[in-house]
Amino acid sequence: MTLYFDLPRTTPVSADPSPWRDYEPSPRLVHAAVGSGLLSILVLAAGVWSLILRDPGAALACGVAVLILGHLFGLLLNLWVHPHNTGDRMRIAGIDDGSPGLTFRYSGRLYYWYAGFLTLLTLAQVALIVSAPLLAAGSLVTGAALFVLLRHAPGRLALTPDGIYHHGVWTQQFIPWDAVTSIAAGEHAHIPIIGVPAVPSPETRTRTLFRAPAQMTIQVPWLAVDPALVLQAMRWYYANPTHRFELSYQIAVDRTRQRAWHLH
Repeated sequence: MTLYFDLPRTTPVSADPSPWRDYEPSPRLVHAAVGSGLLSILVLAAGVWSLILRDPGAALACGVAVLILGHLFGLLLNLWVHPHNTGDRMRIAGIDDGSPGLTFRYSGRLYYWYAGFLTLLTLAQVALIVSAPLLAAGSLVTGAALFVLLRHAPGRLALTPDGIYHHGVWTQQFIPWDAVTSIAAGEHAHIPIIGVPAVPSPETRTRTLFRAPAQMTIQVPWLAVDPALVLQAMRWYYANPTHRFELSYQIAVDRTRQRAWHLH
């Protein structure tokens, strides 16, 4: 049992159990998810019919198409249509410079759907290069995306006594607490996010394949835990700097998991 009697008094932060309650996925993305799911069923039926007709080539092609469409359906469903995860899995782990912090891991399920779709699509294009040479360019693009995705896996978000560290799919970023101006729930490209705008600081670190982002952006679907819990923890430690030393120890895990925001 963790005791808090000797810690500084806290600044209360209002809790919102459903900060993305108004989120609605794009109708086009919903239609794309439903369409890919229905199409995969139809192609599966065509594959079964091909087996009945003793056409193994057509059956194999249908099988590959079903796998690609099925993984596309899973990716769309988890990333846009039903993006919120549940649970309270977290631990104390080191960031890029070795500093320990309260760490929230990325969803292995979403990595599976994303990597599986890219892998199958790349292999299918490679197999068809002889008959369709233009697919070579497509296979290079999807293969490169797969390489970057797996090279940077697994992603994570960590709160340390010194700042916020985010290891995303395409960007790694550290922002000191003193540079953070707010922590807000929002939406970007039809994906719910946690945004961390900040002022320039010499202690900020950013590594990215593209242009440096204007703010730290954590896409909610990638988090393997309840995003409302993550948002509340970020806001609470932002509002209570005297308690940030906890972020190096198990006490931060206990406080966050128990939602003990009122305890000193």
